[in-house]
Amino acid sequence: MTRLSNFRRVGPIVAAVSLISLVACLDLTVPNNNNPDRVRATATPGDVESLIASTYQTWWPRVYGTSPTIMWSQLAYEFSSPFVDYGQQDNAIEPRAQYNNTTVYTRADISSGTWLTLYGVISQVNDGLQAIDRGVKIGTNGADTKRAQAFGKFMQGLSTGYLALMYDRAVILTEKTDVDTLTTPTYTPYPQVMAAAIAMLRESIVLADANTFTLPNVGWIPGLAYTNKDLSKLAHTYIARFSAYVARNAAERAAVNWAAVITEADAGITTDFAPIGIPLVFSDQYKQRAARLRTVIPSDYMRGNGWLVGPADSTDAFKTWAAQLVDVRTAFQVRTQDRRIQGPTGVGSKGKYFGYDSRISFYSAARGLYNASFYAFYRYGTGTSYESGPLVAITRTELDLLKAEALVRLNRAAEAIPLINKSRVANGELPVIDINGPTNVAGCVPRRHTGECGSLWDALKYEKRIEGAGVDGQVAMWDARGWGTLAANSFVHFPIPGRELEIIRQPIYSFGGGGAGSAPAIDWARCPVALPRCP
Repeated sequence: MTRLSNFRRVGPIVAAVSLISLVACLDLTVPNNNNPDRVRATATPGDVESLIASTYQTWWPRVYGTSPTIMWSQLAYEFSSPFVDYGQQDNAIEPRAQYNNTTVYTRADISSGTWLTLYGVISQVNDGLQAIDRGVKIGTNGADTKRAQAFGKFMQGLSTGYLALMYDRAVILTEKTDVDTLTTPTYTPYPQVMAAAIAMLRESIVLADANTFTLPNVGWIPGLAYTNKDLSKLAHTYIARFSAYVARNAAERAAVNWAAVITEADAGITTDFAPIGIPLVFSDQYKQRAARLRTVIPSDYMRGNGWLVGPADSTDAFKTWAAQLVDVRTAFQVRTQDRRIQGPTGVGSKGKYFGYDSRISFYSAARGLYNASFYAFYRYGTGTSYESGPLVAITRTELDLLKAEALVRLNRAAEAIPLINKSRVANGELPVIDINGPTNVAGCVPRRHTGECGSLWDALKYEKRIEGAGVDGQVAMWDARGWGTLAANSFVHFPIPGRELEIIRQPIYSFGGGGAGSAPAIDWARCPVALPRCP
């Protein structure tokens, strides 16, 4: 056993270390010098505030970076790529295989590195909140203490929530947890972990609603001088998202408290949440890879998947592609009225979000020709926009469509229609839909892969996916598993990382590939409630 103090460094930047190294490998027969070090490192108000403030920039890359976001996006048929980086090829290739949870897996960082980062953030926050509990006051006469507490609880809830989204189990840690005496951590199933995360966010909301403050636009959420009211709205936004996205399958998604989701979405952000990029410091590498242009070929790293852009097709190209065996599918061109995919000047013209480009490379049979796509991405991430200007992280459109889903599931579909039409008409320049779904049969969008026009439910899903592409690739995964549209046998969440299991001397286990934690076969036409055109 190695003492905690050998693994854990506390200060303005906290090392992202193994949870088990934090709490399970304490040699209680040897004095633990970490606690005095932690107290000294958080003794001054400035250190405590910096410790808490910096956590957002530590957390950000695990959602808006390359790993594991690109892999989640590919699992969900959002973007596709022929490259092997970030576990995308290993895990998105078809037929879907079991996730490799061994410690020798070359791309184990997609899981183990994410686990360490999230617990590193939680550790940082907890140290800061413990210091405040010990009496450290921040700002003149403690004027900024509540701000630090509110933000700390927000980040604590945010990181715990992402553990619940990604892993089958996790350890719940708060500032009240005494890691110096915690020798046997309890791995709690994801529903309980998410409940704890939401409770943390509610604590942040209570603090934010009861105190007036503004977050500095440097060192906290880059470029945003968020007020206490803004932070409260953001916390409500995450509660709405977490409540729906934690579901692992269609049955769990159906069981969500959808009335509560509406309440939280209505209390959430009213405009897009978009921190400001800082070149070489704070960027959105997911967007950069989606729109990357190294020489002359746009989106030379990944492109819109056939299942993403295909439902916009008004001909039989998508239908023909989908009817083929997976191994013989290859790139196809759509013809569509959706101005996000095809411009107004005809077939091949660039749309607002995607554009046709026949110059594709690197694809091979071994890497799945079915991943090949003609649809380059232009909406976000071009040039240097992935590291400068607003980095759109959550859109109000996402919340509107999440609310629309809630209304449909609550048998209030008529109320959902205006929310679906909002982006459909303004951004897609498509005709409005009614309860029957798209009515312009000749050029309907969306169209099912079997050729018939889609339902209102199909239109909602299509709208959510097209509007969400390039914003946050993880949402595509959380939606797909909850809607039941993941490829059969995809793993629905990570197991506890193999490295952790080895340390605690437990058998390595995994999910997917047809075993436990595998997605069922897709029923594309399935609707959660009775609607026209739903079989």
